[in-house]
Amino acid sequence: MRLAVAIAAVALVGAACGGNDLTGPVESRNAGGVGNQSLLVRADVDLDPMAGGFLTRFEVDVLDRFDQPVSDADVTIVWNYTSLSLVEEGTSGTYTAELNGSGSGTLVLNVEKGDSLYVRDVKLGNIGIHAILDPQGGDTVAADSALPVRWVSDVDAPFATLSSRDDSFQVMDSGEFVIPDSLNQARSSQWLTLLRYNEVQISGGLRGSYFRMEVRRASDSFVVRDPG
Repeated sequence: MRLAVAIAAVALVGAACGGNDLTGPVESRNAGGVGNQSLLVRADVDLDPMAGGFLTRFEVDVLDRFDQPVSDADVTIVWNYTSLSLVEEGTSGTYTAELNGSGSGTLVLNVEKGDSLYVRDVKLGNIGIHAILDPQGGDTVAADSALPVRWVSDVDAPFATLSSRDDSFQVMDSGEFVIPDSLNQARSSQWLTLLRYNEVQISGGLRGSYFRMEVRRASDSFVVRDPG
């Protein structure tokens, strides 16, 4: 059963990401782009699980050198060979878009307001999606014992965080981490969340400008039971 789950998870990850642009370290595909140091750009791409797949949310905040929102800019992200135009809605200077599913290949960000305010060709390596293999929902594991956690992804992310209801750990995206016995306490309902991410500093923007991709996935609940 575990092997079948692993095979299905690998198939899901590979299908979602298309297998494109996935050779070498993902951070080698990052590039800070070009710009004239006129904009503070904070760009986030968040992949969250939904029924049957993922929802990708894009949000880009654009400010000028006086920390004022920049409205009516042209904000685009190229992904999956498609250029997405983000729309300014609600908060001034905040541009958003949503996409059902996930994409393959490197993401490219461009932000322009006329000819005088711009950052262009900022590239972010795609970290793909992942699946948690162990423990699975409905499992019962022993409290006060080391708890191996396993997951699968098709490319290693530069950064990852594993969280439970009680603790959070900075981990290598290696597919395995062992929660120490002292931190594996009895619970009738426990869960794990794995957050993987990649980030590039925008070299053509003002200090603090970045382009970041996060992929989050949680396990279904399982039981941590006292051995006695």
